[in-house]
Amino acid sequence: MKTLYLHIGMPKTGTSSIQKFLLSNHLILEQHGYVFPKLPYQYPFIYQNRNAYFMIGKQYNEDDSRNRVLEKEILKKGMETVYSYFEKYDNIILSEETLWRAFRTHRYLFPYLRKHAKNHGYRIQIIVYLRRQDEYQISLWKQNVKHPKTAQTLPFEERLNEVMTKEPFTLQYADTLDEISDIFGRDNLIVRRYDRSFWKNESIVDDFLDCIGLTHTAEYIDLPREINTSLSENMAQIKRIINKEQSFSKEENAFLLQFMRDLSPESEKQYPCSMLSADETRAFLAQFTEGNDRVAKEYLHDEKPLFSTEINELEKWNPDNPYMIEDLIRFFSAVSMNLRRENNRLQDELIRTRTDLKRLNEEISDLRTVVKNEQRLFRLFKYKLKHPFRAILNRIFHRSNDS
Repeated sequence: MKTLYLHIGMPKTGTSSIQKFLLSNHLILEQHGYVFPKLPYQYPFIYQNRNAYFMIGKQYNEDDSRNRVLEKEILKKGMETVYSYFEKYDNIILSEETLWRAFRTHRYLFPYLRKHAKNHGYRIQIIVYLRRQDEYQISLWKQNVKHPKTAQTLPFEERLNEVMTKEPFTLQYADTLDEISDIFGRDNLIVRRYDRSFWKNESIVDDFLDCIGLTHTAEYIDLPREINTSLSENMAQIKRIINKEQSFSKEENAFLLQFMRDLSPESEKQYPCSMLSADETRAFLAQFTEGNDRVAKEYLHDEKPLFSTEINELEKWNPDNPYMIEDLIRFFSAVSMNLRRENNRLQDELIRTRTDLKRLNEEISDLRTVVKNEQRLFRLFKYKLKHPFRAILNRIFHRSNDS
């Protein structure tokens, strides 16, 4: 049966690596009857490898109000385009990590997709990776601090409280899976752990290919492993405060962020800590124990815990920690020295440019002299052509005087 594989995240579960692999290997996938289509929709800060983003992408009117009519029109046209690929391929892959959350924020979406599949005679299989709730929230907060689109300014604890108050469904995995399975059927829901020890060949890419019925063979192009350096707790706090300065451009934020990434490994080495204490982590996770156990039993069908129960006994991050001043000094020193080096490079380039300009001016002066001489000779030659008899007499007279 024709199948649409819809990878809905969660965020911070290797979705970028999966999407880049699929995009880079789209020709090989097509040889096996799978297509990872590039769709003709573009959104700020959204790469084309997030090819299901059109389902939830926001549209705005001239007065900056939401144009929900246009959003649904794009969803309808986008699904028409997606369905057209079934004429050539048996399997279509779409991926967008924020669909996990959008299931609740766009309640019309999944029922619409189910109806579309039923009316057009194909099935939808939902793929989701789950990450332990504390690790997910800390990683997502740091990502939102880094990213220019979100530019998080709330301290971690405030943001966590906001999540638990306004959108707790993003962390209640069992309840969300229940609602998704009610729409698509439990048999069409593929749930995996975001845990290397559970992945096929300990590879997120191999594991995802296994989800869609493929095996990672030598014919695929393996991408170089990208190290997406996470910010240390201190560097994340520095960036969070910088985010409050609204005048910085995307490029200026990226310029500052590169130093924080470079300095984070040393910062973490100096001050190993966590945004939650060990006791806070245990208390936070305790509220999800029952649901997580049910996910493992009902959706993964094994007797193992959904997530590791190991908790790092790290000190909770303290804004008054003695390493914050050191990290600030190192950060501003790195930025200042980079600017100094860049200034010196530009000064050297300016000196070379001035030297080249002086040489060119000298060459231009020499050329002007040559041109003036050529012009004088040309005028003399032109005069002789106009007055040949006078020229002959002048020459004879000149010779007579010489004799």
